[in-house]
Amino acid sequence: MAGERILVVDDEEPIVALLGEVLGAEGYAVDSARDAAQALALIRESMYDAALIDFNLPDMNGVMLHRQIRQMDEELAGRTIFMSGFLQSEANLGYYVAESAGFLGKPFDLREVVEHVRRVLAGAS
Repeated sequence: MAGERILVVDDEEPIVALLGEVLGAEGYAVDSARDAAQALALIRESMYDAALIDFNLPDMNGVMLHRQIRQMDEELAGRTIFMSGFLQSEANLGYYVAESAGFLGKPFDLREVVEHVRRVLAGAS
């Protein structure tokens, strides 16, 4: 069901803009943050149905941010999708699988992003 709120956390403006446009066209309300501190401030102020988080942020990595989100909003932490353009260690990939809604490697197919978000939100219902 469209209308859910999605938080996109990435320090690359073109990716934030593209994801905002694509997810917005699907009917989702999209907020964005360029770093972990801004993301945490938005989560304190608003409720989100899902989050897409880049692993490499300027102020902390995605695992550290995810752990802080888990302390604030357990449900959102379970509906987090990690994104990264770098090959990840097996430990990080294991964390993504065990603790979140998954992982998208960059560059990603935009249809895959939308499908992944839909699956995450359908599981939240």
